[in-house]
Parts: sequence; structure tokens; C-alpha cells
Amino acid sequence: MSNQSIIASATDQAASRAALVKLLLFALTLAVLPISSYFISLTYIWEGNHIYAAITAVCAANLVLVAYIVLSLLEDKKALDETEGKKLADSKKQR
Repeated sequence: MSNQSIIASATDQAASRAALVKLLLFALTLAVLPISSYFISLTYIWEGNHIYAAITAVCAANLVLVAYIVLSLLEDKKALDETEGKKLADSKKQR
């Protein structure tokens, strides 16, 4: 194997590992945050009103999902900008 293919393989593994860690972190947050926000808001904020506590939990779940989508879009945009930058640098070298 050439050095470039080894480096590319290591980079791909690191990127997939980072994506897996991010996914697991958001999955754990999606499991814990709505349930905890339900019970905390039921006890301390809404004083026993189950409907408002459920709405709070739904809002917490939606907040986690929106945060995951925004981070994924920003990560994708960053990767696209890096790719365009490399293409631009390569085209300048060929001139």
C-alpha cells in the first residue's frame, strides 16, 4: 500500500469514528433529556400538571433533533468548503 492510501484510510476511519461518537452522544441525549425534563418540570415547574410537563419533554426532544440537524449541516458545509478549496489549489498548481 502506498503512503497516500494509508493516510486516506486512517482519515476515513477517524471521520467515521467521529460521526459515530456524535451519533451516540445525540442518541443518549435524546433518551435522557426529554425524560428528565418531563419529571423535573412536573415536580418543580408545573407542580403536577402532566400536560405541560409532556409539552416540555416534547420541546426538549425537538431541541435535540434540531441541534443534531444543524451540526450535521455545518459539518457537511465545512467538508464541502474544504473540497472546493483543494480543487481550487489544484487548478492553480496546474496553471
